[in-house]
Amino acid sequence: MELNTTIYNRARPAERVLLVGPSLGGNAAHQWTKVAAELIDEARVIFVDLPGSGLSEPWDDADEASLDTVAAAIADIARGQKEELGDVPVYFAGLSISGAIALHLARDYDDLFAGVVVVASAATVGEPARWLVRADQVEATGTQQLVEETVKRWFTADFRAQQSATVDIIMEGLSATEDHSYAQLCRALAIHDVRGDLPYIQTPIMMIAGERDASTPIANVELVAETAPRGELHIVEGAAHQVTVMRPVAVAGLIRQMLGRPRWNRVVSESSD
Repeated sequence: MELNTTIYNRARPAERVLLVGPSLGGNAAHQWTKVAAELIDEARVIFVDLPGSGLSEPWDDADEASLDTVAAAIADIARGQKEELGDVPVYFAGLSISGAIALHLARDYDDLFAGVVVVASAATVGEPARWLVRADQVEATGTQQLVEETVKRWFTADFRAQQSATVDIIMEGLSATEDHSYAQLCRALAIHDVRGDLPYIQTPIMMIAGERDASTPIANVELVAETAPRGELHIVEGAAHQVTVMRPVAVAGLIRQMLGRPRWNRVVSESSD
């Protein structure tokens, strides 16, 4: 698997690299650009498109439908950056499904990643049976039929009213996602479960949760922060599932804190723009 990447700030000095990934049916540039703008002098920020979204190729069925498959492709990107720039620290920040992928990276590639940021995700996501049902539905009728219900989970009513143009752009990413790729990612989420691995993960893990995120139970997020030896939890006030879109300044501020930090203790805090 080869994923498309876009460097946000190639002209800036690159003392560290931050790879960022989107939600399921999301566009990395649309969901992370405002965060990247805040971090323009902190790291080389690279948008990573998941299979079938953005400019990445659709899912190749030669690849197993698991988050490990996607994590391996992201690890290849990290290696490429180290080959180009030298042994600079590389971080990964993921929203929703990409946050789940971040935990696979933290578990399996601690030699590559100096830390990961998990936004609106956890060691398990949803119920396996429901992911499999959604995969079949999307294969049959496409992602467009998901938009009306999804927008209510991704954004608060106030944000939808005040930032309708932004919301429309984000939801266009879902509509444009290639159907089979979306379905395969659903199947990968159905088997995503790293709870048993958490006590053994030594990579620093920053958990960021939206205060009003109905899609990600806070107990699941707390489990990761409390079980991983180098876990940390922050709750962003007023944010629903699309935390990076709704509160980019807060998210950037938290990421800025962890970039280059050699060791950190568990912290629970609340943040807002």
